[in-house]
Amino acid sequence: MRIARYWDPAANAAKYGVVEGEIVRELADHPYRGIVTTSNMRPLAVTQLLAPCEPTKIIAGGANYHGHLKEVGLPVPTIPVFFLKPPTALIGPGQAVIYPPQTQKLEYEGELAVVVKSPMRNTPPGEVLKNLLGYTCVNDVTARDIQVIGGNLLHLCHSKSFDTFCPTGPWVETDLDAHSLDIELRINNGVRQKKTNTSDMIFPVEEMVSYFSKVMTLLPGDLILTGAPPGIGAMNVGDTVEVIIQGIGTLRHTVAAGAS
Repeated sequence: MRIARYWDPAANAAKYGVVEGEIVRELADHPYRGIVTTSNMRPLAVTQLLAPCEPTKIIAGGANYHGHLKEVGLPVPTIPVFFLKPPTALIGPGQAVIYPPQTQKLEYEGELAVVVKSPMRNTPPGEVLKNLLGYTCVNDVTARDIQVIGGNLLHLCHSKSFDTFCPTGPWVETDLDAHSLDIELRINNGVRQKKTNTSDMIFPVEEMVSYFSKVMTLLPGDLILTGAPPGIGAMNVGDTVEVIIQGIGTLRHTVAAGAS
């Protein structure tokens, strides 16, 4: 099942719905309280999709693919690595990442992300999956030159927290096995982040989310990024970026210039 969040101009409000082929069927309530559909429908093609969740926090797992660690020359971690991105970084499909004047090296990191359905605190790995709403596509946008200031990665959060730095969508897929999914990223129809499978993860979804739940309470709607596969690289103003994940679909966004 694909759960989308969209803008309803008539109601002047955001709503949730289920994508059924070429239509979106409105839900009676938030999907975290159960999936109850209504008779209200609209064509998907003319529906403005929004980021598919409303997180209290965005937890970004990092250093979680063997291939990416080889690419950047980092050791394999013994526990999950993470940082936080603010909810103000979140944008939906079709929106623009703003290239801020503070950076000269804007980069993409196409990733699989999970959306929390039920509160979790000290949740063992075996109980994680039943507490997830599902999976979506994310671009963990990074100002790489800011990240490496001083050569010690202390600016990790700074480099990834600008407004618009977390494109997410196009929807949440609820019925998916996240252990073997292909991820690819394209810019202007050219492959830039070559197809990598989630089986290359160091910490699979349930282990990573369980670990985070022992640090902080995870709440419905929270968004958890699971780390970047190898192949990170530059984005430029005017680019069209596509994050493509098997079983979910394509998150598409553009890059626009920020005010100087």
